Amino acid sequence: MVRLDSSVRLIVVQFSCSNSDAIPRGVMRRAERETPKEGRERRKRSSGYLVIEPTENCSLIEFRRGLEAVDYRLVDAFYQERPKPKDSRGKEMYYYIARFLFARNEFVADLSDEFTGACDKIRAALSWMYLRAMWRVRVFSNPFYEQGKEIPGQRVLSINLEARKPFFRPDGNPVTVWQKDESDKRLDDAPLPLKAEHRLLVMDNVIKLVKVKV
Repeated sequence: MVRLDSSVRLIVVQFSCSNSDAIPRGVMRRAERETPKEGRERRKRSSGYLVIEPTENCSLIEFRRGLEAVDYRLVDAFYQERPKPKDSRGKEMYYYIARFLFARNEFVADLSDEFTGACDKIRAALSWMYLRAMWRVRVFSNPFYEQGKEIPGQRVLSINLEARKPFFRPDGNPVTVWQKDESDKRLDDAPLPLKAEHRLLVMDNVIKLVKVKV
């Protein structure tokens, strides 16, 4: 769990997908494709520490509302293509990220009219990504930098969402799975819709993972 207090200045919610169709790109700003050099520099800057271990099959269905209820505000959102290592044939491969930034209210600067006008659509896009799939969640606490200098006592939470498992098939029907017992024997008479095993929530100013009761 992670307590949200005045030291947590910024919260970054980042989705990583191999399929660009999983990102509602039309409502977000498109960043320039990351170059290999930019990728190396980004990885070098990773100086934070893990605060929530990687956890599979997580839902974030109530997470945005929870952040907004404790005075964090959406201030930016964009998507970007990033390069993967080349395959055995030397072919260039890419993955896609969608990044949503929430700032603590007292640190929110004036937002552009363009972003303010699109904010409701961007919030809806974020909710759409929550509702359509579950994810593997990892959370890091990182230093906060301003104009290239670390600000003592200020942190950035980075919520990384990977290993997407969609709840729905391309035709709109739900993904179903057989329930099994400890000996791998099927239960019930038919497979059931896929369900998340954990939920990432904001409760009492704390970000925590909660196991879903079956």
